[in-house]
Amino acid sequence: MYTVNEIMNLSLFKKFKILTGKEYLTNTVTTTVILEFESSRINYAGYCYGYFVLISYFFASISPELVNGSIKNLIQKRVSGIAIKLLPDEHIPLDIIQCAEEYHVPILTFYDEFMEDLIININESMKTRAQYIIHEEKLNMILNEKKDKDEVSRIAREINPDFKNKIISAVLIPKKESSNLKVHTFFDSLMYHRSKVTSTTPWSFIKSDHNIVLICSFYEDEAKSIFKFRYIQDILMQNGFTTEDFFIGYDEELMSLHDLRKSIKNAYAAAEVAKIKKSDSLSYKFIGVYKYAYNLLLDDIMYSEIKNRINILQNYDKKHDANLIKTLNSFVKNNGDYSATSEDCYQHTNTIRYRIKKIFELLDLDENEGSEEIRLLIRCYHLLKDRQA
Repeated sequence: MYTVNEIMNLSLFKKFKILTGKEYLTNTVTTTVILEFESSRINYAGYCYGYFVLISYFFASISPELVNGSIKNLIQKRVSGIAIKLLPDEHIPLDIIQCAEEYHVPILTFYDEFMEDLIININESMKTRAQYIIHEEKLNMILNEKKDKDEVSRIAREINPDFKNKIISAVLIPKKESSNLKVHTFFDSLMYHRSKVTSTTPWSFIKSDHNIVLICSFYEDEAKSIFKFRYIQDILMQNGFTTEDFFIGYDEELMSLHDLRKSIKNAYAAAEVAKIKKSDSLSYKFIGVYKYAYNLLLDDIMYSEIKNRINILQNYDKKHDANLIKTLNSFVKNNGDYSATSEDCYQHTNTIRYRIKKIFELLDLDENEGSEEIRLLIRCYHLLKDRQA
């Protein structure tokens, strides 16, 4: 789905002004056309919601009734948006603006840009959008469906025929609140940078929900001399990405292309832990016990069991204002040291001991053997909390 708002984020539309209808920039766009005035008989058949129409107001000085009448006609057809090319000192009649507000049609104005260039910019963006949506679907097939090694390699090369036989992966989670629109903007920017490069590349960016996956491929011999994360950083910067805007997780272990699922899953785990730790970047090999917590949550049965156990503590906290979760988090962070936990929570040591004992009772754990389980449980809590934020 493409919207007027997304069109305004394209490179050639940055100087466009919103005359009216800012609240309707979410209108969907499926077709972009230039309305010509050479004929006095304009056929409006087919114009409807989904159309984004470009109009030159030049003809208004020759035939104002024709031009203004045409704009009103389009508005009443409820097109998705109208962009009017007019001189800086020209003005659109008030009744047209009122009509646009009534029919929820945003009107944009511009002056410098050529209409043909604008059409090309939109169509190329829509074409690229369709392409990376297809790539996202193929990536989901690799991540979420059971595929044998040959199928994984085949699907990967449908995404990029130039993938070599060895790969590393990275996942970028935007630091600021993300959305489909924001991710599309990243990819539209990427399209702009890629349009300047004529050669093929052995790496690909792929949209994955509100995040971005980068797959880099190598021949085994050339990978030995590459500093993996520096290579990832260089690709990001060359393609217009500001690395400070993302939590970056990566798996620097060199894997075969048919192990792409594992490589990306590991990179995802590293990215989510980087977000929890507020770290700009993190390698999978340094996420510690989180790698086990992350993989536990991928299993439906374990996910349900862990969530139920966390809910037990959360419900007790809500009912008794007990801060069991907060205490457990500090207890694990301080490696089971009661004194350090007491200082961290500003509570007497006996209060901390009582709370920890209560946690073991609620979860039906043996105090001598349950410490490892609660350490793993609090890591799972962090990951669940981060996903739901």
